[in-house]
Amino acid sequence: MSLLGLLSILPTIRLLYYFVFAGCLCYVLKWYVYNIYFHPLAKYPGPKSAALSRLWLGRAWLSGKYPIIIQDVHNKYGNVVRVGPNELSFNTVQAHHDIYSTPSRNQKPFVKDPAFYNNGDSVRTLFFEMDPTEHAYQRKLLATGFSTAAMRNQEHIIHQYVDMFVKKMGQLSASSDGAGVNFVETITWLGFDIMGEITFGESFGAVKAGKEHFWVALMRDGTYASLLPALMEMMPLLRPILPYVITKSAIEKRVQHYAYTQQTVRKRVRLQEEQPDRESDLLSPVIATGKFNEVALVSLSQAMVIAGADTVSHALAGAMYFLCANPACLGELQNEIRGLGAYNELTGDRLATLRYLNAVLEETLRMFPPISFGLPRVSPGDYVDGHFVPAGMTVSAPHWAIMRNEAEWEDPYTFRPERWLVEGGVPQPKNLAFSSGPRACLGMTQAWLEMRIALAKVVFTYDLELARDHGDWLGDAGMYMMWKEAPLMVKFAPRRD
Repeated sequence: MSLLGLLSILPTIRLLYYFVFAGCLCYVLKWYVYNIYFHPLAKYPGPKSAALSRLWLGRAWLSGKYPIIIQDVHNKYGNVVRVGPNELSFNTVQAHHDIYSTPSRNQKPFVKDPAFYNNGDSVRTLFFEMDPTEHAYQRKLLATGFSTAAMRNQEHIIHQYVDMFVKKMGQLSASSDGAGVNFVETITWLGFDIMGEITFGESFGAVKAGKEHFWVALMRDGTYASLLPALMEMMPLLRPILPYVITKSAIEKRVQHYAYTQQTVRKRVRLQEEQPDRESDLLSPVIATGKFNEVALVSLSQAMVIAGADTVSHALAGAMYFLCANPACLGELQNEIRGLGAYNELTGDRLATLRYLNAVLEETLRMFPPISFGLPRVSPGDYVDGHFVPAGMTVSAPHWAIMRNEAEWEDPYTFRPERWLVEGGVPQPKNLAFSSGPRACLGMTQAWLEMRIALAKVVFTYDLELARDHGDWLGDAGMYMMWKEAPLMVKFAPRRD
């Protein structure tokens, strides 16, 4: 085409450009006006950018401060906040009950949000399964291994590794030249050793070796990458660039973690085939059904070990911080536990009766819930704390924000175990750290048993103190699906009484 011909069509091209630009502008304006003024959730307050796009949520997750950001918007806007175009966050105990508790016969459940429960696998196991019927089936298979009776049979395993851990803490502290022991690191040795033993039939050997097993290190270093599937669902337009936001190293470590778990699962399946009468563990009933392929077993094993070990480890790290930062509370707990008289008296049944020990753990879970964010659910078209939420909208009730709601708790920012000991007064709201309803934490009985035994035996054996000032240790923690705390340096000195 000649230059003259090109010049002749320039006005047409310019006009077409204006039409396209105007069309895009009209679409954006329409989207803005609808979401801000006419959307079913338009009446609820919240950040304007959150009402327009899930980018606000994605940025909050990537920051590592998601629980605190959600708490801040609740403090600013109230108990019900719009945190996405189609998403509400509630920070009340009643909302938590309405969303997560078992629905009545005539109610439809609030099912898991598929945009969040995406683990990147081709199959969905217990933790990611959204079908209530299939979830109930898988939960029933695993429930036997987490029952009170099963925990009594496995209590000796917990004592075995806790005793080894208690001894190791004294050795490491004595050789630290006053620098103390990083309890955040060492408590994970214990948690993963126990979960390895009762899931795979063998521990990771971390406590004995005095160092983190590489499987746990891979998990920790790859936690950032675990955000990737959910972020891609939250922000589909950014899918091409998200893998570059998450570091290549983190993604590689997540792949390596999966590969090692795959090898361990294959070994565990062979063991059950060769020794069908061996002592049962958590995977035994699942493997026995023959209905779970290797991908499903790997996904389930990863989730069980991480959920069982990581949550308990964070809770015990939190308890150690709060006790050392509050010497009066530590002294009260020492008196109660040492009052039992002998180390071998620290059994699960005896410890379950210690009121102050249980109050310390309850208060720790309130102040530092291992699962601090709200687990997203899709509304069937029902009421949440008096607010009707249309079908298809996403709702959640974040533990961190609920536990700091001044309308729910007296003096919520202060560590006060005695709040759980009030007799004849106003009872505290139920602790929600393990959630509730049909999706409540399956391993709650084991978690309580392990937390009581580990904390009691450490406090019975040692006088404890922080080796240095840790500033705002709680505020410095990052959340990337799992907590990532700063080091917590603790001195373990043989008790002086």
